[in-house]
Parts: sequence; structure tokens; C-alpha cells
Amino acid sequence: MIRAALAGLLLVIGMGPVGVQPGPAPERELVAAGHGPEPVVTVTATPGQRQGSGETGPGWPWWILSGIAGGGAVLLGQVLLRRRARAAADGRTPLGPLPQPLPVLLAGGADSRAPGVALDGGMLAQTTVRAVSLRGRRHRYRGEPLQDAYAVRLSADGRWVIAAVADGLGSTLHAEHAAAVAVRAATNLALTPGLGWHAAFATIAGEVMRATARLGDRRTGRHGAGASDPPATTLTIGVVPADGRRGIAACAAIGDSPALWLHDGTWTELFPPEGRPGNVTSALPEDLGELRERQIDWGPGDVLVLCSDGFGTALGGGGSVLAQRLVTSWSSPPALRSFLCDVDFHLSTYDDDRTVLALWAGRHDTAVL
Repeated sequence: MIRAALAGLLLVIGMGPVGVQPGPAPERELVAAGHGPEPVVTVTATPGQRQGSGETGPGWPWWILSGIAGGGAVLLGQVLLRRRARAAADGRTPLGPLPQPLPVLLAGGADSRAPGVALDGGMLAQTTVRAVSLRGRRHRYRGEPLQDAYAVRLSADGRWVIAAVADGLGSTLHAEHAAAVAVRAATNLALTPGLGWHAAFATIAGEVMRATARLGDRRTGRHGAGASDPPATTLTIGVVPADGRRGIAACAAIGDSPALWLHDGTWTELFPPEGRPGNVTSALPEDLGELRERQIDWGPGDVLVLCSDGFGTALGGGGSVLAQRLVTSWSSPPALRSFLCDVDFHLSTYDDDRTVLALWAGRHDTAVL
């Protein structure tokens, strides 16, 4: 189709419009005896304006110009529709420059105990939960495991929902195990908004150290050479009233895994960036002195989002295009497939693991498929 359009354009430029017009008889015309000259019809090929001269032909007919413009519009429309169809087919909308395709390598194999994608949804008492964890493009390309983890549980007395998100530090060996141990230890504690958070985080740090001490020689780096620090992870914890009614909720964090509160259509970042240089962040089990705490007024309609920085950075503290889109789409708990697509957006340079654990105050539709 494209070649045909170009060929037609060149033909029109070369020939110009063809016209039929009366004109004087040429010298070789025949004249019948006793009659005047017979009228003749001449067929002329009239070029457009000649280069370097001031002569201008009658120009292209409107129907030729319309055809060329229409053909170009059709081709452009087909390209745009194909791009939109590809985006709709996988349920994800590009937010900016699309990342380049990369091969996906499994981390030595795969099993359901350490999946590349984890997805959950449902209710704990009167609180609605959505959770997803995705292996980032960088780890897929390198064949490395998902280093994020999440956990959410109802407290033993049924009064609180305890949620935790951890992001294992990629610069340390066995970081994924440190993250998994941290979230399990956090949700097994009897946490309440009034609890002394320092004691809780010290207990969790001890669990991480004990669980990772037997994972082999920690002196060897991830790629087999050089020294490696002990396994380390960020940890962000949220505790909200399980009954979905008004009350006090609390969050605490060590490291750069964000917590955001959606209230009356406005995002609030509970722990703004620490201002450390580069990509350095505080982490368990070493940095207990850098614990941050926050309490919020919790009530029906509120949403608490705990996430790793692979997703939190795209939220931009609640001011990004993605964050504003989620104000609407997360005003009530989305279906699981929609929630997964919201987190698995396409955007160049955003290649880290992504984990999001969201809590909605109050009972909601639990048809999560």
C-alpha cells in the first residue's frame, strides 16, 4: 500500500494534470473543399510550474490532493490503532517512553515458593486487601530472583490488620531471604499503633540475622567475586483497625520503601525521602537508629499503600500522572487483574522489582477476579 501511494505521487508530479480543450487546427489538418476549417480537439499534457521559470500550470486537481492526504491519514491511523491494540491486549498502558525488549531469564529455575509474580486479594475482617509483587526487568534480564516481599495478617485478637513490605538490598547476598524473613516476623508480632516500634524492629532485626546466618559464605559477592555485606532489607509496616471504622492507624519504616495515604482524593507521603546521597538507604538489621514513625486518622474510604521504591518512585509522592490516575481507579478496590495491570505499567528506566500492598478501610465488593 505504501509503495503504491508513493508511485502514484511520483506519477502525478511527473505528468501533471491531463486536460481536454479545444484549440486551433494544426498545420497538417485537412480542409474540405468549399468548407472552412473543421474544429479539432487537442489533448495536452500540462506540467506544473517549471523550475526556474515563472510559468505556472493549473496545479493539481483537488481530488488528487484529497486522495494523497486521505491515504496518509489512513496509514497514520493504522499505525496508531496497532499501538493501541498492543497496549490493550496486555492490559497495560504506557506512561512514557517504552522500554526496549529484553530476554527473560529464570533465576536457576522456578517454583511456587519463590514466584516471579505474586498476587493476592480479599478481606481481613472489615478491611479489604490487594497485594502484588513483580520481578523487575533488571532481575529478569540477569536471571536473578525477586528481592521484594510482602505479608499481611489479622492480629491474634482480631482488632488489627498488620501489613509489611520489604525490599532486599541488591548489593547484599541473599537479600531476598532477608526481605521474606522480615515481613513474616513483622506480621507475627502483636503490633498496635501504641506499641514501642523500636522494640518491635529490634526483634525483627534479630530474626533476620539468625535466619540468614546459615545461608552460606557471606564473603562472596553475588557474581562470585569480591566482598559482600550481610543480607539486608528495608522494611515498612502498617497497622490499621480491622473493623474499618474510624480510629488511629500507624506506620513505621526503616529504609526507602514508601507508605502513602489516600484520603479525600489526596495522596500524602508518610515518609518523605531521607535525603541520603545516591541510592544509599538505611536497612535492617544494622540501621535501627534510623527508624521513622507516623500515625494517621483512619476511617471509611481511606486507602493505605505500602510499596517498594520500584513502584513508589513512579508515584512521585502522590504528584505524578500515575498517582493521579490511581486516585480514581483505586477509589474502591479494583479487580485483581486490574490491580496487577496498574502496577505492571510500561515505562523506560523503571526496571526494579515492584511490590504494592494496599488496604481499604471498610467492607467492599470481594469479587476480585
